Amino acid sequence: MSRRILIGVIVADCHIDFQCEILRGIITQAYKGNCDVAVISPLHNFSINSVHKDAEKTIFDLIFSDSIDGIIYDRNSFHNEEICKYIDGLCKRSEKPVMLLDHNDHKSFETTSVDDLEAFETITDHLINVHGYRKIYCLTGPKNTFSGEERLQGYRNSMKRHGINIGKDWCEYGDFWTEAPKKFAKRILSGELSRPEAIVCGNDVMAITLSKIFIDAGLRVPGDIAITGYDASIEGYQSSPSITSYSRPNFQLGAEAVRRLYRIITGKICSKVPNENGELRPGESCGCDENPGLRRSILRNLSINSRFESQLLYGDMLFDITNADNIHTFADRLDNYTYLLHKMRRLRICLTRSYVDATVDKNAEELSFHVGDDMKVILAKSAIWREAETHDYFSSTKLLPDYSEERSYPSAFFISPLHYNNNFFGYCAVSFGKEPRSFSSLYLKWINYVNVALEQVRIKAIMNRTILNTSKALLYDHITGLINRSGIEQEFAAKFGGQSGSTIECMTFELHGLKKAYYQSGEEKSNSIMAAFAKKLRSCISSREICGAWASQTLCVISPDQGRAETIYNDLCSRIKETQFSSGEENCNIDFTMGQCSLALSPAADLSDAMYKATMNRVFSYTISEPTSNPQFEKLCLLRNRIMKNPELPWNISEIAESLYLSKSYLQKIYKSYFGKSIIEEMIEFRIDNAKTLLSQTDMTVTEISRECGYSSYNYFVRQFRTSEGCSPSDYRDEQKRKAENDES
Repeated sequence: MSRRILIGVIVADCHIDFQCEILRGIITQAYKGNCDVAVISPLHNFSINSVHKDAEKTIFDLIFSDSIDGIIYDRNSFHNEEICKYIDGLCKRSEKPVMLLDHNDHKSFETTSVDDLEAFETITDHLINVHGYRKIYCLTGPKNTFSGEERLQGYRNSMKRHGINIGKDWCEYGDFWTEAPKKFAKRILSGELSRPEAIVCGNDVMAITLSKIFIDAGLRVPGDIAITGYDASIEGYQSSPSITSYSRPNFQLGAEAVRRLYRIITGKICSKVPNENGELRPGESCGCDENPGLRRSILRNLSINSRFESQLLYGDMLFDITNADNIHTFADRLDNYTYLLHKMRRLRICLTRSYVDATVDKNAEELSFHVGDDMKVILAKSAIWREAETHDYFSSTKLLPDYSEERSYPSAFFISPLHYNNNFFGYCAVSFGKEPRSFSSLYLKWINYVNVALEQVRIKAIMNRTILNTSKALLYDHITGLINRSGIEQEFAAKFGGQSGSTIECMTFELHGLKKAYYQSGEEKSNSIMAAFAKKLRSCISSREICGAWASQTLCVISPDQGRAETIYNDLCSRIKETQFSSGEENCNIDFTMGQCSLALSPAADLSDAMYKATMNRVFSYTISEPTSNPQFEKLCLLRNRIMKNPELPWNISEIAESLYLSKSYLQKIYKSYFGKSIIEEMIEFRIDNAKTLLSQTDMTVTEISRECGYSSYNYFVRQFRTSEGCSPSDYRDEQKRKAENDES
């Protein structure tokens, strides 16, 4: 059996009544043509300040799936024009045939529409013929849109046919949402517009909004102002008063879109499904009596959804799934709550490799997703039983791994993004079997619970890694990478704590000359020497032995075998000869002494005491490089350290030279030869460093800082700072503030 055609549908607000009708028409016609359907829909329609806009947008990348053969795009369902343009661009780049819903003409896509003009004529006729209204306003859809202009023209045709002149302020363009009716109502209530007898609205949302505002202002609907809507939504029947509306032929709109797209893809004609024409559905908002049978039917369906919603809101789902420690436990627990999705037949939870890695044992805390990235199904559920798990990843270009499976019947999946704020996790795909229907608002609540739980799993993984890394950090020396004193004591207790009667050997290795390397070449070089030595020592011991950093310049080895000291020493010396430990200066003096002590194991054995004895009992000594030939070096290192700590003092070279029993010229010569800079140059450098710290971390004035750093002249301080940093102290402070603000944002 060849693969079925897969039609991708891009739409928002799948749970809204009239959108459900469009989707029912799409799916019904697709099944008629033996086509599969993948409805790609965000969870939230995009508001301007949405905190999850970027994550929601990611779901539209599935447009590029190799599985999708053509696209139906309901542009009017999205409230944000920026998002519409974004999806426009994706559809163009996909190079797949695109059928645009409810448009008369488009330069890039094929279009299909229904006759809104005749429907609006019918609504306006009803207000005039049945109720006798003549001063009728029209709040239509957005300007320059096919649906908005068609509905406005239908209203005008009816008014003209009845010989009613339309006032210049009687017509207003709306937004199919709530902002436009709020502004329109304000103009009427303020007296800017005279009060109409009735208002024809472009959809039910605007009609409901107007009705509520007028009633809250003390007006009667329909007593003072009659209102009609368009779409015949459930929300309209639920409102008080119920909204008179027109049941637009949304079913036919969706079905016709599939027929036309099918012909473009295959070159063949697909037979039509039976027509479901629109009709006027009277409500209380115009002065009519509502249809009691219709209300009972709506209330019955709402009651079913309400029952499942109560189980969701007041049950244990959120508690259970948010307390899962990993994605496997999460999937097991979520399995128990899939029954809440009324009439669900198949469910897929697909997660990105990035998310899975972040929740396992990898430091992938930044989530990412691009077209073609790998995904994984972590929960596959049919109506009654859970399907066997596959641990294989699949490319996102395949959309769903089981779309390629041979089935005797077509299928429709609703695909929604899984995310928390702007962290994209993957997507959920739900199918209602052979029944052509969409999900309800209950699904949105259910899947939001899922999103919260997935974020909790991710956060727990990050916290566990943080705790583990912190624990490791507390047990390891950051310079050598060996376990520190705490780690040594823990490992000693684990390996030898339960033993008595045997004897172990404790060895210490004290490094000398690191202080001189620090002053001569800096901390980085000093640490690298220590790390290199530790690496060589670690390579000399066996897995049965313990090796660690006992103190700042002292490493140790604990061996269960006697007589290991000499063997380790000889092995270490031979390995050291292969490595250059010099700091790069001729005066580097690095050597070590090795101490040894035996410790009898017992409950009272004291490891600290044994290490002290080993340090005192030096059995071997080794010089890694020749000792310095200049006896003044240590004195100069101490001098440099004092200058570094107190650069603001009035250092006098003559006095310093006298204290060291050196001539002034000789002092300056050897100081620069050792450290690469003169005493004065280093003093200035240390002063400027202090000034930079005070400028970035305090509110002291520049004058105060200059005095704090040892300058009696403000101007002289500014000149030296500019020479060193290329800018004034004030400019430096401003730049640091800008960097801090950027980091915070």
